[in-house]
Amino acid sequence: MLRGDRYNAAVSSPDPALVVDASEWFLDEAWREHVSPRHWRRLPQRAEVALRRALEQLAAAGQRATILAPAQLALRAPELLVEAVDAGHEIALSVRSPQPLDQLAPPDRAGFVAAWHEERAALEAVVGRGLHGFAAGWTVQQASGEPWWWSALRELGFAYDATPIASGEPAARGLDGGALPIVRFSAWRLDADQPRLMGVPAEVRADHEAALHDAADELAAAAGRAVAPVADGLGLGVAPVGPPPPAAPAREPAPTSKGPRLAVIVPLKDEAESVPSLLVELELLSRALADVADCEFVVVDDGSEDGTWELLERGARNRQRFRLVHHHVNRGVAAAIRTGMQATDADLVASIDGDLSYDPMELRHMVPMIEEADVVTSSPYHPDGDVKNVPGWRLFLSRTLSRCYQLLLGSRLRTWTSCFRVYRRNAVLHLPLDNPGFLGTAELAVRVLRRGGTIAEHPCTLEARLLGFSKMRVLRVVLGHVRLLALVALRAVR
Repeated sequence: MLRGDRYNAAVSSPDPALVVDASEWFLDEAWREHVSPRHWRRLPQRAEVALRRALEQLAAAGQRATILAPAQLALRAPELLVEAVDAGHEIALSVRSPQPLDQLAPPDRAGFVAAWHEERAALEAVVGRGLHGFAAGWTVQQASGEPWWWSALRELGFAYDATPIASGEPAARGLDGGALPIVRFSAWRLDADQPRLMGVPAEVRADHEAALHDAADELAAAAGRAVAPVADGLGLGVAPVGPPPPAAPAREPAPTSKGPRLAVIVPLKDEAESVPSLLVELELLSRALADVADCEFVVVDDGSEDGTWELLERGARNRQRFRLVHHHVNRGVAAAIRTGMQATDADLVASIDGDLSYDPMELRHMVPMIEEADVVTSSPYHPDGDVKNVPGWRLFLSRTLSRCYQLLLGSRLRTWTSCFRVYRRNAVLHLPLDNPGFLGTAELAVRVLRRGGTIAEHPCTLEARLLGFSKMRVLRVVLGHVRLLALVALRAVR
C-alpha cells in the first residue's frame, strides 16, 4: 500500500500521472520546521544520486514519469537530465522557498519569481525544450481564489502547477483549467547512503529513516498504477524553449569595509565533513559584514584526528584573509579561542562555533554593540532569544547552571556558556584561564565581570548541530561547572 504521507498517492483515479520529485534529501517536508534554510547549502547535495536510482528503476519497469528537478541539477548533473529526456521523461521545475508559497510576504514575491525565471531557463538550456510544469516543495493551504503565483507562472510560460495542497487529492492543476491526478514519489527515499541528521527530534528522524525502507517496492507499485507523465495526461505537446530571463544588472564591486577590523576565530575538532562548506560560509560572511566590519579569519584546528587539518590547508590555500593555526593535541575549545586571539593583532575578535549552531550573520548586530561593552555574547536565554531542536534535559542543565552564576555574581547575564561572542581583545587576552575546555567560556565571563568589565547580551537562536557529534562530555562539563561555581562562591576566581 502506498504511503500517502510520503508521496501523496492519488487513489481516486485509475489513470494518474507519475511524478518523481528529485529534490534534496534534507528537504523532506517533515523537516521543514527543524532544518533552517541557512543550512541548506552546507548539507551534502545528493539529488543526482537519488534521481539516478529512480531513473534506473523506471527504465526497468518501462515507465515514463514527470521529473520535478531543482535547477541545481542543470549545473551538477546536466547529462542526467538529458538522459531522462531521451528516455521519454518530462522535466518540470521544482523550487523551494523558506516558507510555503502562500505564506510568502508580498514584498518578497518578486524576488522568488525572478529566480524561477532563471531556474527555468537553466533547465531548458540543458534539456533543449520548454518546461510545462512547476511545483513548489512545501505544501500550501487550499485557497478560495486563484493562488497569487499562478499569474506569474503564466507569464513565465508554465502550463500547470503540481504544488501539493493540504486538502484534496494530489493533482497537477492546469493554469487555464482542468486537473490531473498524480502519484508523487520522493526520489531521496531511494538513497539509503544519505548522511544522518542529528539535530532534529528523534521521532522526526525516525520517520524519515523509516521512509527509506521498501522505497524501491513502493516506487514499483506507483509506476504500476500510473500511466504517463503529466504533460501527456494534459495533452501538452513539446514546448519551445522560453525567452531568457532579463539580463542581470552589472554586479557592483564588493563594498569597501567601513567598519573596524574584526578577527573571527573558528575552533574546530574533527570536523572534516563540514570543512569545505564552512570555508564557503566564512567567505559569504565576510562579504555580508563588509559594511560593519573588516573581517579576517583565524581557524584553529584543536588536535583533529580525522583529516580536518589537511582539508583546511588545501581549502584555505587560495583564500585571502584566512590564517590557520594547529594544535597537535586537543587542548579544549577555550584554549583554541585563546590561541586564535594570540594569532591576531586585531582590536576586536569574535569566536563562532565550527558547527554554526548559531547563525554567524548575527555578528552584524553584535559588532556595533561592542562599543558599549568589553564582551558581547549571544544569548538564547534572552527573552527574545530561542532554541531549536535542543533536548529538554540539556536546556534544563544549561539554564540551571546559568541561574547559579547569576545568583552568585549578582549579574543579570542570562547565558554564560556560549562560545559565540565578540570581544575587545585587550580586555580578555591576558586574563587567567584555568579551564581550557567548554568551562572556559563561563570562567572568562566571571573574570571579566569580577574585574569591573561589562558584558552585553544579544538574543540569538541556538540550534542543535545537524551533522556529526558534539565533542562535549556532558557529565564531565556539568561536574566542572559545579566545581567552578564553588570557586566563584569562595571568590577564588577573579
